[in-house]
Amino acid sequence: MTRQNRTINLCVTLLFCAPYSLAASSGQREVVLNNADVEVVRLTYPAGTESGMHTHTYDNRVVYFIKGGTLILIPEDSRKPSTKLLATDGQTLFLPATTHNVRNIGKMEVVILETELK
Repeated sequence: MTRQNRTINLCVTLLFCAPYSLAASSGQREVVLNNADVEVVRLTYPAGTESGMHTHTYDNRVVYFIKGGTLILIPEDSRKPSTKLLATDGQTLFLPATTHNVRNIGKMEVVILETELK
């Protein structure tokens, strides 16, 4: 195999694998419903993954844990404390609009159904 062919093979492999490594490091987000009134998102956080810093702009947000686990909510303002959340399967929470990062610090995958009223 020529050097050029090896380089092309490496590039193709990296392009193919990159989306999978990104999904593993940042969790998975699937929009289930989005219209003028509501947005419903299914969020999957394998152990050790995180959402990345993001902003919730709507005040009315309900989070339902399909599969609970241990999360830490890290606020954008580093002067504010992080919040550790021990969620159980089927637990429902009302959370305010905020800018934060969600990190799964547990050993199990966490799956959330998040509903935001617009």
